[in-house]
Amino acid sequence: MTEIVQAGGAIPTRRLAVACMILSAACWGLATVMSKAALSAFSPPSLVAIQLSASVAFLWGAVAATGQGCSLNRQTATAAATGVFEPGLAYVFGTFGLLLTSAGNASLISTTEPLLIILLSWLVFRQSVSGRTLLAIVIAMAGVTLVSGAHADAAGGGIEGDALIVLATLFAALYVLASSRIAARLPSVTLAALQQTVGLALALAVVAVVASPSVLLREIAAAEWPMLCLALISGIVQYALAFWFYLIGLRRLSPGTAGLFLTLVPVFGLLGAAVFLGEAMSLPQLLGAVMILSALVWIRVR
Repeated sequence: MTEIVQAGGAIPTRRLAVACMILSAACWGLATVMSKAALSAFSPPSLVAIQLSASVAFLWGAVAATGQGCSLNRQTATAAATGVFEPGLAYVFGTFGLLLTSAGNASLISTTEPLLIILLSWLVFRQSVSGRTLLAIVIAMAGVTLVSGAHADAAGGGIEGDALIVLATLFAALYVLASSRIAARLPSVTLAALQQTVGLALALAVVAVVASPSVLLREIAAAEWPMLCLALISGIVQYALAFWFYLIGLRRLSPGTAGLFLTLVPVFGLLGAAVFLGEAMSLPQLLGAVMILSALVWIRVR
């Protein structure tokens, strides 16, 4: 397929866009397993700040290495501002919400993002949605319910934590819509670097308000090198690579179609937990994973 050249560079082929979306879901799912291990050494605000610091350094290094460059103007300021939604507010509220609810509840609630994206696309941009895409999302969401095992530990959740996860998911959906409007104007790596620089500033502000910079420094000093390396690497995987891949895919795919691939995140998360943490997958979880993959394959073939 011939690539289209716009202001932000060449628009990827649909096949490349789909591959990047799958890679972004794999990064988010596997990084969840890495973050879970890193939380044994760091508090949630400190971990987010460390991860974003590593990601921002990696992305700006990539910007320099690829010779993309970046000038400060109204366009780049607008692009950077979308980072307030995600990773900024989405990860700040999501991290604190996870402390107040069960992992199953958080996983189930966060997977409503594709539906929120479609709803917001219709309300804000009046974008039409095909029945085929809507059916695929419903099937994938049903699979996510089985994968997350939310029914098994729903009793462990709290209404305050659930409300924070809902708010975080709403911010994430707003991020996708905002990024879809500017993804073709800037190179994907530059856009990710701008957004995450703003997200890092917000995360550091939260650390200063909730705890203090000294707490962050003490945790870093007290952490063993393997755990600190794990936190840094997980930041590059979860933020730099995941968002970079996602923004590349978003240059070709609509927000609704892009949101469909987010249902793959818990599949990769469970596989990573089984391989690296020794957590076994139940039969309902395996069935749910098959439903998610089948929905994605069906919409891709159609």
